[in-house]
Amino acid sequence: MARLAEPRRLTDRLLSQLEELNLDGVHTVPAGYESALAELRGQLEGVARVRPRLIERLQPGTRTAELIEAVFTIQEIISPPTLPPGLLPLEDGELV
Repeated sequence: MARLAEPRRLTDRLLSQLEELNLDGVHTVPAGYESALAELRGQLEGVARVRPRLIERLQPGTRTAELIEAVFTIQEIISPPTLPPGLLPLEDGELV
C-alpha cells in the first residue's frame, strides 16, 4: 500500500489541475503537463491492476475531459472508495 502513496498524491494533484483547466474551457491538455503525466506513468508501471492501455492515455494533447476520466479510473483502481464503518451495501445499490 505504501508503494501507491505517491501515485495517489499525483492523481489528486493532477485531477485538481485538470478540473481547473476544464472549468477554464481548455479542451485539450497542454504540452506543459508532460512532466507531471510522465511522473505518474512512471509511478504506475508495474502496478498489476492498472492496465498499460490506461497508462498510455496519460498524454498531453488528450481531450481534458477524457484525461480526467482516465485519472479518475486510475484513482479508483489504486485507491478504491471504502464505505464508512457500519454501512453495508444492499443488492439494489442502496446503503443501510
